[in-house]
Amino acid sequence: MRGHQLLAIFLSLGLLTLSGWAWAATGPGSEFSANQVMIGPGGGQERGPIYCQKDRWRVELTQQGKTMVLIYRLDKKVVWTMVPEDKVYLERPLFPDEVPWGDKVPGESERKLLGEEAVQGHPALKYQVKSWNGETAQEFYLWVSKELQVPIKTATLDGAFGTELTDIKMGPQPNDLFEVPPDFRLISPPPHG
Repeated sequence: MRGHQLLAIFLSLGLLTLSGWAWAATGPGSEFSANQVMIGPGGGQERGPIYCQKDRWRVELTQQGKTMVLIYRLDKKVVWTMVPEDKVYLERPLFPDEVPWGDKVPGESERKLLGEEAVQGHPALKYQVKSWNGETAQEFYLWVSKELQVPIKTATLDGAFGTELTDIKMGPQPNDLFEVPPDFRLISPPPHG
């Protein structure tokens, strides 16, 4: 399995993973790195690093033994999806609903503050959120870091699915993390059918 097939799998995973998250930091001193832990059915976990600057972020995931890197560039209004092992990448527009700068996540219709609760030692506001993706309604818990002003944890109401940031390290992130390496080859999106 190479190039186009891998990107098709990883695009699906990446879009699902980031759904409902506002990774873009919103203030001075808000650059950070962390490990992202994704919990799936039966308690299965996927882990990968995430890096954040004010107007860009990078998420690294491994699926079926292959690493995928997603780079979101608000300044360029693009998303790059890279498969480092194959040295290929795909470029697509960054849609406005993927970057919820305000207090809402994509498709959000309702938010209720449940109180304050620390996550990994970071003070956070816990919310119960309802959203609509155009096909189905979703309801989940969302913890927003008071310090970073980004979600650091999500969980479905039954706890079966969720995402959490661990090992958060605040500080400047290297600019080259948010660029496509010069030896990577741009490929076309896989055909839909």
